[in-house]
Amino acid sequence: KQGSDGIHDYWEIFYKPPHRRARYLFVLRSGEELWEYGEKGLFRARESLCGQGGTNYLSPSTPPLEGPNDDPGGDFWNAFTFPYINAIDLYKAPDWAASTLWYQIFPERFCNGDSGNDPEGVKPWGPGKVSNQDFYGGDLEGIILKLDYLSSLGINGIYLTPIFTSPSVHKYNTTDYLEIDPAFGSMKDLKRLVAECHRRGIRIMLDGVFNHCGTGFGPWQDLLSKGEKSAYLDWFHIRGFPLFPQGETWDSRKTNFESFAFTTSMPKLNTANPELRAYLLDIAVKYIKECDIDGWRLDVANEIDHEFWRAFRKAIKAAKPEAYIVGEIWHDSVPWLRGEQYDAVMNYPYGKAVSDFVLGRRYAPTAQSYIQRINGIDFSYPLPVLRAAFNVLDTHDTDRFLTRCGDDPALARLGWLLLWLLPGSPCFYYGDEISLPGGSDPDNRRCMLWDEALQDRQMLAFFTGLNAFRRRRWELLSRGERKMACLDGLAGLLGISIAQGDVGVLAFVNRGPEAVDAAVLASLARKLGSELKGFTVILAAPNASLETGLPPASFLLIEGSIIEGSRKG
Repeated sequence: KQGSDGIHDYWEIFYKPPHRRARYLFVLRSGEELWEYGEKGLFRARESLCGQGGTNYLSPSTPPLEGPNDDPGGDFWNAFTFPYINAIDLYKAPDWAASTLWYQIFPERFCNGDSGNDPEGVKPWGPGKVSNQDFYGGDLEGIILKLDYLSSLGINGIYLTPIFTSPSVHKYNTTDYLEIDPAFGSMKDLKRLVAECHRRGIRIMLDGVFNHCGTGFGPWQDLLSKGEKSAYLDWFHIRGFPLFPQGETWDSRKTNFESFAFTTSMPKLNTANPELRAYLLDIAVKYIKECDIDGWRLDVANEIDHEFWRAFRKAIKAAKPEAYIVGEIWHDSVPWLRGEQYDAVMNYPYGKAVSDFVLGRRYAPTAQSYIQRINGIDFSYPLPVLRAAFNVLDTHDTDRFLTRCGDDPALARLGWLLLWLLPGSPCFYYGDEISLPGGSDPDNRRCMLWDEALQDRQMLAFFTGLNAFRRRRWELLSRGERKMACLDGLAGLLGISIAQGDVGVLAFVNRGPEAVDAAVLASLARKLGSELKGFTVILAAPNASLETGLPPASFLLIEGSIIEGSRKG
């Protein structure tokens, strides 16, 4: 038994078939009763099939049962089956993914490095709220200028939201996939950015918007002009003509075409069309080959057909076998993570579980419920998938985690620590490291604050230390034996141990309103299978220590000898 989500218990055994094929079933024993569970269901089993007789109950020659319990207990046909395990069918993500610490940049608001390409009407850079109509001049040159800062922060991966030609601030309504938006720079600038990143050991991932386009996209303009005679008619999801039977209502439910989020400004692309599919795949490969990018984050990935993503993976992996493919999916993602489509998805479920626990919200109001939530996610996916996951607490699509925490940095630090301790590849959003606030879109896209007087330097030091720890111990966090525990009566106190052999880390998080003394920490450590002896403190909240315990909204991360581990991770 390896865990529980509050509804199901999870049991595990590892078995390596010697001949790449396997049949198996489960025998359940309760007192004198024997039951068999397999592909066809749950049946009473004959003792001769499951007892000490050495019967091969997977043999197709097993005789049928007779009498009142005439169920095919223990027979060949009720077995779960792996007919043959082909290596090409196995899930495999790039080896480097698990060791990468990502930093998401919204280019328009990160840094204005070249005022010469500023769009018309650009506003002065500074703090405060923004709108989706405001331009501030952030560009690729600005990112290049801040690469040394990012290196000092400890990140080794950058994820950029879209940079292709588009009239908007956010660039998710693409006009030209073949060109960099002039306000951001040029292809030459992108190549230089990638080269400078690689020189510093930083990988870079672009955002691919292949579900929909902007209304300025050439093929859409052709369709608007020529109607049913357009060569691009089948590039979109058209229900009939005229396209706007009620005029422009800004709601595609009142039109004769489909779009993203029912907005008429983002027509949905028909990726099943062979010509469009080839066009988009060529674009994806172009930036791999010509600019040497390291991966694609794929927007609205769950609304595009699976066949397109299978072709996408083949094209990208042929161009760069170690490229990282991440889909934007907010829900259960197993159908996309079987080895033939994505390497990872944006793991919002992990982030939601962390956020709910830190804030005491409905789906994880206690440490026990947090453990159950994480177990439910973990046991929904194979371990290799978890190790390559792209884990987030906030992005350009959500409120900032700090603001979600009521602008309380102490609470926010608990969430970041918990996310960093989960298996997978964590990502934080530009400005999180200096406590940049922001509510829902567009408030979450404020200008990065480069004036140190406006930065939360304590938060910056926390992130720098946390990142250094993760970079040093990524393999332990990815592959170590993970165990979580809590204590009765202390709903906000959580303990985590992660071990490889007899060495590992312990983390204690006190989200509760009351202080926890050293004796309670020792009790929780014993429940995790360890004694608090010989440990070194790696990170600690103010006034938190092994000697005094944990104040409210505080944490302690220590490293040393773990006596006993348990699976998770």
